[in-house]
Amino acid sequence: MRRVFGLTARLAALTMVPTLVILATILLALHSFGEYRVTVSQFSERHTHALMTASRLMQQSESMLGSGAMLLLADDHFSRRQALFEIADRREWMERLVDELAAIRGEAGSFDDIERVRDQLMESFDALDALVQRRIDLVGQLQQAPDETSDAQLRETERLLARQMRTNRSLSQDLNVAIGYHVSGIRLAIRDSAEQMEQQLRQREGALKGFALIAVLLLLATAFHINRSVVRRVVKLQRVISRERPAPNELRVDGSDEIAQMARSIQRYVYRINDNERRIMAMNRELDFLATHDALTQLRNRHYFERECNERRSVLVAEHYCVAMIDIDHFKAINDTHGHEAGDRVIRRVADRLRRGLPESALLARYGGEEFVALLPGLDIDAVAPMLEQIRQEFESHAIELGETALRVTASFGLAQQLAGGEFDEALKAADEALYRAKRSGRNRVMYQWLSNDDSEEAAYG
Repeated sequence: MRRVFGLTARLAALTMVPTLVILATILLALHSFGEYRVTVSQFSERHTHALMTASRLMQQSESMLGSGAMLLLADDHFSRRQALFEIADRREWMERLVDELAAIRGEAGSFDDIERVRDQLMESFDALDALVQRRIDLVGQLQQAPDETSDAQLRETERLLARQMRTNRSLSQDLNVAIGYHVSGIRLAIRDSAEQMEQQLRQREGALKGFALIAVLLLLATAFHINRSVVRRVVKLQRVISRERPAPNELRVDGSDEIAQMARSIQRYVYRINDNERRIMAMNRELDFLATHDALTQLRNRHYFERECNERRSVLVAEHYCVAMIDIDHFKAINDTHGHEAGDRVIRRVADRLRRGLPESALLARYGGEEFVALLPGLDIDAVAPMLEQIRQEFESHAIELGETALRVTASFGLAQQLAGGEFDEALKAADEALYRAKRSGRNRVMYQWLSNDDSEEAAYG
């Protein structure tokens, strides 16, 4: 109770004079600060809660884009359903927060725009899910029985997915704008309340100065105390809050009264907003990295490799280059015998050796499972085959430590050279066929072939 009535107790101590004038001054001061205490309490709880709710709603809206990115990256229905589960959870949170904000704001603003954009965003995510489901099905069809129709449908689906993601981003921005309108309204209400409190305090101060001369000194002392303990602190707090991005250290108010408690509450709220913003930015950076890299090996992933090769298509056609496919021999036996953790360690070691053995100009990626692919622009087989043979020999001669076990791992290599004017898909297919022949020929070897527009020639290195 001492902390709740801290301001009132100090004012009462200054106005304890046994005269009617002083008694009237005390009653007026108590009445004034009683109203102020209620106003500050309502101001702190209602507006702070409203700001926190609006901020959480904006965070959920921005996080929906991250969930949409997870859905976009889903390469099977299990991953898609996981992303949908997270989207559904954020959707439920957004509905709760909109209802909560509407209950707080009451008649202070319309929420039709927020609800309309929110519903459009949900419908857009449903459309995105349908496209991702279609893409997964088409990829499955192409893996089982490649055909031009399914390939064309897959490219069209990828185009629609890109457009749908842009639509989602635009709707999320529209939703943040609609929420920002209410955030601005809350801030204006905070400013108006603070100004109103300041005006009321000054009116009370003017009324107190009208009393008898005997109370002048006490009234001046009381006014000075009010100005120092309340007005200046409230004005300072109001000025900081009115800024677009208030600094938490500027919200520090000394004391243990209601203003200090309100300042600490707002300060904690601003700290949470800054922390959440940093976490969201870190998550976005991580999502950007995962969109183009394999999480296990830190190499580029298959999606990035195929996209990059497609963008370089016109350049690749105009110059010669090599494509290499690498597959770890008997990898299933490694997993079955030593466990998946050992298998992951083998994949990482193989990736490191490939990265060290290939030139920096090579585009190296994990193609899937234990398979890797590399594009080596401007190089021919005579230059690349010795590199691959040296890497193969390193695999063969250097064991990989798996706890107390030293495991010797080998790999098979398929290499193809595409001359100027040839298509990249032909080189990739030739490298895959060379890898298949290396597997059938006993594994642990480098097989390669030259390609041109007219014929091909195959051989084994060494």
